[in-house]
Amino acid sequence: LLLIQPPTVVWAAAGHRDVPPSWIIRLLGIRTLAQGAAETLRPRRDVLILGVAVDATHAASMVIAATLWPRYRRPALISAGTAVSSAVVGAVLTGIL
Repeated sequence: LLLIQPPTVVWAAAGHRDVPPSWIIRLLGIRTLAQGAAETLRPRRDVLILGVAVDATHAASMVIAATLWPRYRRPALISAGTAVSSAVVGAVLTGIL
């Protein structure tokens, strides 16, 4: 959905406020799709650990984005929250936590 209807998805999650440009949302959608595909096609522990690292990095970058661009704070923090959730689930599944 992030690739097909970027603003609509962000509005649904963050409310009808300022949303980042569509190209940024699509880029994040591509990252999510690529990561999901890699983890599905190669569900090995090392691939899942890499996914945890990517999610944690994404969460950190979204916190930075929320600080630098307060206009997009809400969608950035929602994105950070979902990335943290995914990282925690991945960490539990791989035995890191």
